[in-house]
Amino acid sequence: MRAWILSTGDELIRGRTADTNTAEIARALAAEGVPVAGATLVGDDEEALADAIRRACAAADVVIVSGGLGPTVDDCTRAAVARAAGVTLVRDAALEAALRARFAVRATAMPASNLLQADRPDGAETLPNRHGTAPGFVVRVGGSTLFALPGPPHEMRGVLAEEALPRLRALLGPSRTVVRTRALETFGEREAAVGEAIADLMARGRSPRVGTTATRGTIRVVIHAEGEASAVDAAIAATEAEIRRRLGTIVFGADGETLGDVVAQSLLASGTTIAVAESCTGGLLGAALTDVPGMSASFRGGVVAYANEAKVALLGIDGALLDRVGAVSEDVARAMATAARVRFGADLGVGVTGIAGPGGGSAEKPVGLVHLAVDARGTVTHRRMVLPGDRALVREIAVKSALDLVRRATA
Repeated sequence: MRAWILSTGDELIRGRTADTNTAEIARALAAEGVPVAGATLVGDDEEALADAIRRACAAADVVIVSGGLGPTVDDCTRAAVARAAGVTLVRDAALEAALRARFAVRATAMPASNLLQADRPDGAETLPNRHGTAPGFVVRVGGSTLFALPGPPHEMRGVLAEEALPRLRALLGPSRTVVRTRALETFGEREAAVGEAIADLMARGRSPRVGTTATRGTIRVVIHAEGEASAVDAAIAATEAEIRRRLGTIVFGADGETLGDVVAQSLLASGTTIAVAESCTGGLLGAALTDVPGMSASFRGGVVAYANEAKVALLGIDGALLDRVGAVSEDVARAMATAARVRFGADLGVGVTGIAGPGGGSAEKPVGLVHLAVDARGTVTHRRMVLPGDRALVREIAVKSALDLVRRATA
């Protein structure tokens, strides 16, 4: 079985919006053992889209279309699929009722154009969309099965996982080759050191395959295997266990988890509270922690004390200490961490101070110098780093390093 992916929208072909749906759908198909024969981008043109659908259905057994299911006149996927299949559009009474109920709950009037979303090609099965107003559908076009999914990535992702993939698995049957990928997220070692620790597992020809990628301070170890499902799952699990044994505490998560996610969830699970005092990171550390829903139960607050005067007034840092050792120093980072903990009444306090650049450095204190400190109920841990890269990268890795210090201090 082969698949074709088709994404539609003028915003895609004109470069105003990046097409992330094609890559995400391709990954999902690969995980099911379905090779992608090709992919197409088409604008909001019914005739051109119908032609692209015909060609895709001639080349593949499964076609997945994303986009063009909205309520405006340029959302032409429903009509284009009907044209390609040689059927008419019909209005689904259940879909119409669901749309009206959705707007009634919001206590807002439903624009008449929204009723377009209750239309589907005759013979199509509706794919419910629990993440938006545009349902998808599945229909036969010639000898192919076509899945139409909404275009907004979070809606596409939901309908793909909840509705399209279960139906695709039923088409594939129980005996099939699957492709599985497991990614372990690490922080605190260079890629070369990680590679040396698992070099034999990365040997060419080994199965499962293992590789590494570095992204802005985080090293990802990817395990990839294909074959019969139970054998693949067992092989990946065994390889993952060995990698975790070798790399130890630098492994902080898996499959795209961020340090912010992991640290926040750990704090929430343990009932630990935290507060931050930031200088060079300008609030990015607090943002990374509060990106996690429910973090109000743990995050007490933060202070962005950029100027020395703010460090004195808001955190009570001794002005004489600042004059003697400077704002970018171990002593000040420690004092900031303790002040954050005490002033917010938290279990943990984090202090971050540094020189993000591009100017402001010296021979003694170069650009990229960062001091971090975590005060865990009166026990203070400090880390000094000189980070490479431009201003944005220095600040980003400083935040990740602070989160990692929290992770280790509370392990």
